[in-house]
Amino acid sequence: MNGSPAALEAAIEDLRNFMTPAPAREIEAWLAELSVIVARRADDEFGEELRIAAYAGRLGRYPADVVRDVLLRQTYRFWPTWEELEKRCEAMTGPRRHMIHAMEVGPAPKEQPRRAATDEERARIQALVDEMFPNRSPEMRQRAVDEALKGDCMRGAA
Repeated sequence: MNGSPAALEAAIEDLRNFMTPAPAREIEAWLAELSVIVARRADDEFGEELRIAAYAGRLGRYPADVVRDVLLRQTYRFWPTWEELEKRCEAMTGPRRHMIHAMEVGPAPKEQPRRAATDEERARIQALVDEMFPNRSPEMRQRAVDEALKGDCMRGAA
């Protein structure tokens, strides 16, 4: 990728394609396959249809390859709860969402360089600490200012 706006947009579009959900019928078929390979309690036909429809509707929010992997490649001893499936789907989909978001937002702005506090800034901070903590010893207030102003902690020009 050459870093041009067009290349970035193409990369974002490619990543969005990896978020495409499977058709509902396909998810239902994967759920049906899962139902015959794991232990589960017996249910009447209506209950089974309702379960498949509810799971398929929720799984339709996730990319097809993630749903297929979660349903058919990962193992379960018993029919998984929605919470189990959701956690697995989120764990696999989250990085894609983060990549897309990061590419859409772009790089973080460069942070301004930092510098040591000037004598005037140090005096203002000391006055503030003295005002806010009058019951502390002068030595303790001085140490607090020294700690707060350690290193290059101030932004902007001096």
